[in-house]
Amino acid sequence: MRLSLRTDYAFRVLIHLACNPDSRVTVRNITELHGISHNHLVKVVQHLCHAGIVQGTRGGTGGIRLAVSARNINVGHIMRLMETEKESPGVCHPSGNNQCILGNACQFRHLIVQAVDAFMAFSDGMSLLDLTSGSG
Repeated sequence: MRLSLRTDYAFRVLIHLACNPDSRVTVRNITELHGISHNHLVKVVQHLCHAGIVQGTRGGTGGIRLAVSARNINVGHIMRLMETEKESPGVCHPSGNNQCILGNACQFRHLIVQAVDAFMAFSDGMSLLDLTSGSG
């Protein structure tokens, strides 16, 4: 299973904010610390703000912070929110008229679906706090 850059960046932002709850954090600061695209991160932060997970304030004293406690941010929910690709991982997806010659004899596709479901169920049991040193 491969998560998108959007999801990776979202977790970088969220973990950074969870580890710095009393600091004014700017998107520019996060992009410089992580060496990632400012424009791409702005879009990710806007998506998190629109979902009510991050709160942003504009202006000279502005910045971003978590809109809710890290304990109340579900890891599985964030992955579903950020992932735009709704297909199973890129296996057993013949393109066009190319059908898999193994057909129903191969159960690999079902194994992958079950593995992804188990991963998401595990992620649903975790909070953002679990991803930081504040959890233990």
